[in-house]
Amino acid sequence: MLPENLNKELIDSMKAKLPGGTNLANLLMDILYIGKEAVYRRLRGEVPFTLSESVIISRKLGISLDQLIGKSFNGNALFALNIINHADPLDSYYSRMCEWSDTLYAMIRDDYSELDTSSNLLPNFFPMKYPVITRFLLFRWMYQQNLINCIDKDCFDKLTIPDKLADKQEELSVNVQKITKTCFIWDKMIISDFINNVKYFAGINLFSDGNISDIKFNLMYLLDDMEEIAARGSYNNGNQVDVYLSNINFETTYSYFRSQSVEMGSMRVFGVNTVTTQDAETCAYVRNWINSLKKFSTLISQSGEMQRIQFFKSQREIVMDL
Repeated sequence: MLPENLNKELIDSMKAKLPGGTNLANLLMDILYIGKEAVYRRLRGEVPFTLSESVIISRKLGISLDQLIGKSFNGNALFALNIINHADPLDSYYSRMCEWSDTLYAMIRDDYSELDTSSNLLPNFFPMKYPVITRFLLFRWMYQQNLINCIDKDCFDKLTIPDKLADKQEELSVNVQKITKTCFIWDKMIISDFINNVKYFAGINLFSDGNISDIKFNLMYLLDDMEEIAARGSYNNGNQVDVYLSNINFETTYSYFRSQSVEMGSMRVFGVNTVTTQDAETCAYVRNWINSLKKFSTLISQSGEMQRIQFFKSQREIVMDL
């Protein structure tokens, strides 16, 4: 059962979420399948909601239990470790993609949604329309964790992305562009660092010439898309995109997601893994940190034309030298 202060926070949050004219007691009877008197004992605080009841309520009404706990226990915040299971990495990665898809779907259902991200690596959710880049990010992580057999040469070809994972990645690529307003802050070394990784694996004979050509094609395609988005300041559907180039390097990738029903901060760890939180105070720290990086950055979307042209020209030259 919930502690008294947390139980009160849950009741207050339910009342705040309900549209005018909705009877909270009747709603709880419908979603919890308990009697009227049992509901009123909970609303009066005589009997706390159980953990399972709280989970059902949070899902039905879009209430963040993380945020409630943060309010009830000062100085604490809950984080979700979205770590891929080494025993079955591809299925585990697919499960993570499904969770991201659910979060994005909840965001884009709202009238307004926002994504801010500062990246020192290509974002997990952005290059998913470029399948070889996505496969390489997974391959590099699996190689580092000894999860792929690389005794033979050209073992990159042996990593096959399941159809369900490819479909989910494509769905994410489409839905991320439905976010109302997006801000990308890129470390200027984001492409160079990626290329250096590719060169390393090519140097130890884990890539074929065909793999290198595919990666170059995907990178050029990505740069073409990003330059077009930056010049226009929006996706093809009209949703706003601000693109900044940072003049300092980042230690990791931070992302902040916000809509009417979702607020979440994310930090990239251990390659393709993330740590996320819905704690309001921590989300504010993440958002403020990302915004503070604009001090060291140049806006190249719908402005900074010379810097934009020079950046993308130099990145294409780096890719062509691969």
